[in-house]
Amino acid sequence: MGSLYARRPAMLRRMTATRLTPRLRLEPAGPDTAHDLWLVHSDDEVLRWYDNKKPTPAQAARSARLMGDAWRQHGVHKWIAYDRTSGVVAGRGGLSRPPVDDDWGQLHRFLPAEPWVRARHASPEPFVAHAHWYEIGWALRREFWGRGYAAEIGRAGLAYAFDVLQAHAVVSCTLRHNARSRAVMRRIGMRYAGEIRSRGLAEGSDEERDDVPYAVCVLLRRDWLGSVPRVRSGRGGP
Repeated sequence: MGSLYARRPAMLRRMTATRLTPRLRLEPAGPDTAHDLWLVHSDDEVLRWYDNKKPTPAQAARSARLMGDAWRQHGVHKWIAYDRTSGVVAGRGGLSRPPVDDDWGQLHRFLPAEPWVRARHASPEPFVAHAHWYEIGWALRREFWGRGYAAEIGRAGLAYAFDVLQAHAVVSCTLRHNARSRAVMRRIGMRYAGEIRSRGLAEGSDEERDDVPYAVCVLLRRDWLGSVPRVRSGRGGP
């Protein structure tokens, strides 16, 4: 990634990665947000879309540390979302670089047959990742559902990907039966591309399987640039 942003020192990148939406303050996840990440991942309505197991504080701290490592090494990862008025933790979301592995390799068929799709990021830590396309996602505590917060996070993530990181594409994956998340993907302008099979909770089951269907949505840079109106997010202080 040859942008000026990529050449900034890691700490400065993390500071400038804070984003403001109309109602949320988005702060890069890291060791200092471990408790807030635990609050999100411990929400019963969040758990049921993942492994249905409440993390311990130590597990949340490890996840937060890895997220901080990704911000330093890859220049991007998830944000913790705070209500701008109350300061309450609303959720987490934003971008990450997909790992280079067979699971994420399933998504290559939904992207153009161009060299950038398989290019690797320069840093092999904290894991080997794709260089030019990103995954976007969100998870909100139950009290923040149904009020458009996920779309705010999603739009901020897309603006950050295409306007700051100069991404070629952004993908999003969710369990096929997660109608709410799929609706958010449509609302922020992403397009349904197809399905992959991966590990997750099948509909109506509390047990994980390796062949669960996931819906995939994609937004290419050329479609973002051609969209009207362009959706942008703010940054810096209020």
